[in-house]
Amino acid sequence: MISVVIIPVLNRYDLLERCIESIPATVDQVLVIDNGDTLDEIAESRLNYNAPLVRVLRMPSNLGVAASWNLGIKLYPFAAGWLLLNSDAWFVDDAFGRFEAHVATDRVVQAGAPPWCCTWVGRDVVERVGLFCELFYPAYMEDIDYEERCDALNVPVIQVDAHVGHDNSSTIRSSADLSHENDRTHRLNTLTYADRWASLTSAGVPREQEWSLGVRCRNAWGAS
Repeated sequence: MISVVIIPVLNRYDLLERCIESIPATVDQVLVIDNGDTLDEIAESRLNYNAPLVRVLRMPSNLGVAASWNLGIKLYPFAAGWLLLNSDAWFVDDAFGRFEAHVATDRVVQAGAPPWCCTWVGRDVVERVGLFCELFYPAYMEDIDYEERCDALNVPVIQVDAHVGHDNSSTIRSSADLSHENDRTHRLNTLTYADRWASLTSAGVPREQEWSLGVRCRNAWGAS
């Protein structure tokens, strides 16, 4: 049932290759959103090793996690759902099949740690909950916000027993500068999350919000 896998990546393309190699040929399309725009042609050709088809979109600047996931969903709108996979995560042995056995259009399914490193979002979930909020940039808190929205709307979020390996936070651990920038933007995203939920009535649930130029520039990692 899993036909589309969406993988944003910023660096550590060696881990991306491992990730893709763990995805079985039963998947129709793997979409790699290269937010670092540094995946060279040789590395890119290695990713297109066989089925599943790997399509690489090189971004001129970092879209961020939420916008990358949203873009993947928009590009494949007829899928039964979308597997959102971290570039530093991978399926071990028969884990993909064990995971896939639990997916359905009306639920969110997760494996690995932390859970959002490997997450299926069914199409009925997106119809009901909406897309991810792009005010969270470039990473972190967009997943917590979405899970809270699912919980408020009684959409099931299921953690399954499937062995998904994960070199957690490999992107920001690869650079002291990125780690420092992430400390700053994580605090800003946490404040955004608190503001979104504090302003609601008891019956309200925030949906996705439009991309913000101000947030994009304020939260940028490194050079513009």
